[in-house]
Amino acid sequence: MKVILKEDAAVLTPNKDHKNFTVTGDVIEEGTILFGNLKQIIGLRRGKPFTYRLFVTDKDQIIYQKSITPMNTTEVTLGADAGATATKVDMIPAENFSKAKMTGLIIGGIAGFAWAKYKKHDMKKSAMYIGVGAVLGYVAGVLLDRKNKVLTRERIL
Repeated sequence: MKVILKEDAAVLTPNKDHKNFTVTGDVIEEGTILFGNLKQIIGLRRGKPFTYRLFVTDKDQIIYQKSITPMNTTEVTLGADAGATATKVDMIPAENFSKAKMTGLIIGGIAGFAWAKYKKHDMKKSAMYIGVGAVLGYVAGVLLDRKNKVLTRERIL
C-alpha cells in the first residue's frame, strides 16, 4: 500500500514488557511517500486492553495510522478503440422497432402470406402463417441488429 505522511511521524518500537509501543528518536518528515501495510495490534494501554492502529513500512518502521493518508489511485483509460486519440462512441438506443427489425417483420409477414396463398389455405390459416412469418422475421431482425450495437468514429483533432 502506498501512503503519504500528512504530519511528522515518530517511529515506534515495540515494548514487550509492557505490551505497548514507545517512541524512538527517529522522525519521518511530512510529505514522505511510504510503502507498507496497515496493522491492528492488541496490546495494553494504562494496564487495559487497547487496539493499536499502526502502519508498518517496507523498511520495518512502525508509525501510527493517524499520521498517514492513503494515496488515491487514478485509473487511466484510453479511447474506445484503445488508441491514444479521443474517440466518439455512438450508442444505438434500444428500440423495439429499428430498421432491421421492421424490415424483418414486413418480409416475414409477406413470406407467410405468400406461403399461405401457394398452399391455397383459407383466411384463418393465412392469418396464422402471416403472424408466424412476421414473428420469425422480427426475430431475424433482432439477431441481425445485435451485431451493430456500438459504432465508433475517430475524431480528428
